[in-house]
Amino acid sequence: MRAMAMTDYERGISLHELPKPEPAPNELLVRVRASSVNRIDVLVAGGALKGMLGYEFPVVPGRDFAGTVDGVDSDVSRFRVGDEVFGWLNKPTLHDGAWAEYATVPEDGFVARKPDGLDFTEAAALPLAGVTALVAVDEVDPQAGDTVLVVGADGGVGSYAVQLAAGRGATVLATAKPGDEPRLRALGAAETIDYTQQDVADAVRERHRNGISALIDVVDEAEGFARLVELVREGGRAASSMQAVPADPLGGVAATNVVASADVSVMARLAELAAKGDVRPAIDVVLTLDETPAAIERFAAGKRGKIVISIAG
Repeated sequence: MRAMAMTDYERGISLHELPKPEPAPNELLVRVRASSVNRIDVLVAGGALKGMLGYEFPVVPGRDFAGTVDGVDSDVSRFRVGDEVFGWLNKPTLHDGAWAEYATVPEDGFVARKPDGLDFTEAAALPLAGVTALVAVDEVDPQAGDTVLVVGADGGVGSYAVQLAAGRGATVLATAKPGDEPRLRALGAAETIDYTQQDVADAVRERHRNGISALIDVVDEAEGFARLVELVREGGRAASSMQAVPADPLGGVAATNVVASADVSVMARLAELAAKGDVRPAIDVVLTLDETPAAIERFAAGKRGKIVISIAG
């Protein structure tokens, strides 16, 4: 099979012909039609997680997948050959990934049937970013009348957090690049803050003198996150996908570090929301498997929404 793989820590990824993986007990073999680029994929491909995760070379990066079930182990009962599925890979050792024509995934892992209303490229833009956003929104639990600041709203996770928070009736403030306001307003943002021209904290204080109800921050490290938490009223809630919440309490605000691997049932909920149109894929660009190195460069340079990799065949 064709795959983007790395053979050591230093030389990065390149196109290879590799054996098709075999499904282990309780696994599906998926013919991958599309994948996408997440921050963790970029870190894996750059060798940045050496010593933190196990690399078993050749390593195929890529977490998100959308495709068709091509084979199943005899223990599998929920899926059949031919089913259209999407999800993300969460294997403890880096070896098989989704930047390839085939990938394996446990039946009881982060996999669900692809919503009928989405094509493969749209479905591949959802899994990891969508699950992370859904977990973050669950943690801050916005209600009608709440004001929620989403920092990093122009990226994949942030774009989904805007939709999900607005869908629960909250007034959403979204950080944005120049020219991104129309897209974010279409996703449900009531206000945008151009973070290239304004300090986000100062802009929020000027507009919302009584503070905000909740914060979802998908870009800041500890210092930047702590500064924005000061905007949240006492009794409010905050969530970080960057593990920026310190061990000590943050001044009467319930703050939580969120991870996408919290609960596999969240994948089924995301599929339901996508099927109803309550969350829509946020796609910046679709590139081919051969263009994956360029996709990584584009990710590093900044993007609007998700970068999707289409895998023809």
